[in-house]
Amino acid sequence: MKHPNIVLFLAEDLDFEGLNCYNPETTGYTGLIRARNPFASSTQKPTGRLLTPAIDSMAGDGVMFTNYYCTSPICTPARYTVMTGRFPERSPEHGELFGNGPSTVWFNSPVCPGETLIPKALKTAGYQTAIFGKWHNYPLPVRNELNRLYHAFPEEASWEDPEVKKRVHEGYQYAVDYLKNNDYGWDTVDRIYYENPEPYLPVSISSHNIDWVIEGADDYIRSRTGQTDPFFAYIAVSIPHSRYSGKRFREANPLSSPAGLLDRPPHVLPPRHQIRERILTAGMAESACEGLWLDEAVKAIRNAIDAIGATEDTCFIFTTDHPTAGKGSCHLGRIPLIMFWPHHLEGGGTLSHLLSETDLAPTILELAGCNVPPDMRLDGHSFAGLLQPHISSWTPRSNVLMENVNSRAVIQDGYKYIANRLPGRNALESELCGRTGWLAEQIGGHDGIWWNLDLLFPAYFDEDQLYNIEMDPMEQHNLASDPKNRAILHSMQMTLSQELKKLPHPFREFS
Repeated sequence: MKHPNIVLFLAEDLDFEGLNCYNPETTGYTGLIRARNPFASSTQKPTGRLLTPAIDSMAGDGVMFTNYYCTSPICTPARYTVMTGRFPERSPEHGELFGNGPSTVWFNSPVCPGETLIPKALKTAGYQTAIFGKWHNYPLPVRNELNRLYHAFPEEASWEDPEVKKRVHEGYQYAVDYLKNNDYGWDTVDRIYYENPEPYLPVSISSHNIDWVIEGADDYIRSRTGQTDPFFAYIAVSIPHSRYSGKRFREANPLSSPAGLLDRPPHVLPPRHQIRERILTAGMAESACEGLWLDEAVKAIRNAIDAIGATEDTCFIFTTDHPTAGKGSCHLGRIPLIMFWPHHLEGGGTLSHLLSETDLAPTILELAGCNVPPDMRLDGHSFAGLLQPHISSWTPRSNVLMENVNSRAVIQDGYKYIANRLPGRNALESELCGRTGWLAEQIGGHDGIWWNLDLLFPAYFDEDQLYNIEMDPMEQHNLASDPKNRAILHSMQMTLSQELKKLPHPFREFS
């Protein structure tokens, strides 16, 4: 079989409610409202109608997955898994920070030089590789240098200041060169965000600008006309990053970029005012503009693939890093995944098989006809056999593991068990947690807790949490203390222990 092109399009913090083709009530804030969570009901609104025709079409003609779990609902660790097929705690930075002791999974899971990841593996099969957009996985010394270059200005700093321009240009080039020159496997590195755009200074370059990212990817794909080597394009946009926001879309600067203010707006996507007019004419809420913006980005990439005559030779994968609701915890965790490859994947299917984010990398490699390098140390297993049973076999998963901050969770047989083990107040893990709520709970008060997790999930601080996720998919009712569930609780704890013993860092009594 000819090696297919692979396009991996990654949205950010996207729940089911962000796409028409998914049921918004089965997870996310809309699900929490339907489950009558008091905080969600009083502070949020259910997602209304959206306009995402390109993504809906791809789901209808391709394969849509409804039971695909992220490994860790935070950007950096989730993206580590996407690129490597490994759990975040396998990042070498965890070894540097924690040695052989317990580790905290937070924004400390970079992809380090020397690790084997998707582009590096695909190059062994003759692929050309390219990255566009957000790379939130730089090692700590690199992050520190980028923070110094981008964040050292006062908020009132102007782009017209020559020193500001110099530092921003240095920062952007440093970010690009680091990925090019450190054995990650990227042939083309372009339109890079090293983190979310909001902290960038000066403020004139702190807007989301997916048009700029898509322009670079569009140029690259169209340049492939007539070339015979297969390509892998990783396109990581920075929206929605929380729920869709009409205000954020309306105020976004089309000239903003981490490379500095642009001379002209990119022209690959429709102008912002046209997107807004379509949404308002359709009678939709202004927040739906970002959904259509994302949809137009997917449409532009598909159009570029069509333009070079590569539609049937390209496997297009659309997904996200993690959901918005439950971010920073082991709660919820299901995310969209859509795969489209005409005449190779049977279209119109919706699959509810239990899958993990660790499974994506090995699946991509198998679909690409690429052997897994011996040093890749995958934690997941390819589900290519689920998609192409006539070509390879597939063994269903019995469970899925999640790890986030100081919690670990396992999903199995319609239940989820979360083990929440707070570190001591002066423990290294506490110091590295940031404002996650674990340390805040010991100090007292709600103010230190990220994303209102304690208000969205009533048992957030309970040591042992058991949920029947078929009856209670929004995890509002902890069953762990009910004697009738003692056998299920014990079985789930045994499964968690078995899975955690496969990983390098111990987790309390489980390993």
